Amino acid sequence: MLDIAPDDASGAGAQRRTAQARVMDASAGAAAVKAAGAAQRVRVLFSPFTNTTNPYIDIVKRVLTQVGYDVEPLSARGLLRGGFAHLFSTKTVLVFHWLELRPFRRKGTRTLLSPVGCLVFAFYCLVICIGRAKVVYFVHDHAVHDTVGLIRRMSMKLMAFVRGLADARVVHAPTFEGKYRARYLPHPLYWDVPGYEATPRAHDDGAASADSPPLFAMLGTIRPYKDLAAVLDVWPEECKLEIAGNGSADYVKTLHDVMDRRALNDTVTIDARFLSDQEFEQRISRTDVLVLPHVADSMLVSGAFFEAIGRVPMLIARATPFMVWAAKKFDNVLLFDRIEQLPELVRYAQRNWQGAARQDKRELAMREFGWLACCRHYRQFFDAVVSGTLADDERSSFY
Repeated sequence: MLDIAPDDASGAGAQRRTAQARVMDASAGAAAVKAAGAAQRVRVLFSPFTNTTNPYIDIVKRVLTQVGYDVEPLSARGLLRGGFAHLFSTKTVLVFHWLELRPFRRKGTRTLLSPVGCLVFAFYCLVICIGRAKVVYFVHDHAVHDTVGLIRRMSMKLMAFVRGLADARVVHAPTFEGKYRARYLPHPLYWDVPGYEATPRAHDDGAASADSPPLFAMLGTIRPYKDLAAVLDVWPEECKLEIAGNGSADYVKTLHDVMDRRALNDTVTIDARFLSDQEFEQRISRTDVLVLPHVADSMLVSGAFFEAIGRVPMLIARATPFMVWAAKKFDNVLLFDRIEQLPELVRYAQRNWQGAARQDKRELAMREFGWLACCRHYRQFFDAVVSGTLADDERSSFY
């Protein structure tokens, strides 16, 4: 989910002017697209259309709108109220995110099968099969989070089934293009969006002394697939750590039990509640080292990486394929393969985070994952989907 140079008032003003110029450029681009193709605009039916947990869905919709597509909701209610005809138009693209979650429901730390959700899932699969519209499926995970045994295997089978139905698949981790016969599209940065201004970092005013200890953080949902209990089991007791995000009472109690056993209550805090966008932004702005311990067989990428990259001085992450790729581009990303290696990396970051804070990674992050990069890549991909010019290894195939 890493690093910006210290800003003073004039620097912040320059950033604001840069952001304003980018907004003007984006608006001009949108106007050009509208003027050139108003009569032939393609309708994108998008599911889910809203997501209250983070702005990812809204940003992707804005990117597609920016590059000339009409983005509308895809829902059973909308289809049954007259939108069904859109399914038979070649000027329609269906876009699905997390469709594989529909057949399941969460109960505490467990993920269970939902009969109603299975019917909804079957309905959308039927929609895909009977229509002429092109179908794009964003592959976010290897399996549904926190599933085990039969439920996990079922979730993987359902995901493979949807991948086979889709005309094209998208991944945000380039190393999985081959495995999922997909096109890599960059995951948008949360902070590089027209009209958005990031909160200045707490240490950018130069108030932090040279020997000031860094604040480590693990932000976002508090769930087993992030392996937080294992992190606390080896966490160095001298290093300050904040854990914040929504989590079940049972799992939070498990974390507190580890903290009590290891006497970490003086250095580790847990704020187990849903964080608003503003609260998450404030926490990111004061974080010096972000820790991403997500297990490798769960998600392809961590959303928190794209909140922090280019802003937080240093990042420590499990060596998943995406993070290995990212670490080759960003030298402030430190990797561990085994949880036993984490304490050494944490202590290294404790000693060296100030040097990382003086290296500005903002421009590099924007080149890789920023608004303009996303607009360019998404336009090329969706234009190829509509025109039918995708490469053979990206087209629909059951496997």
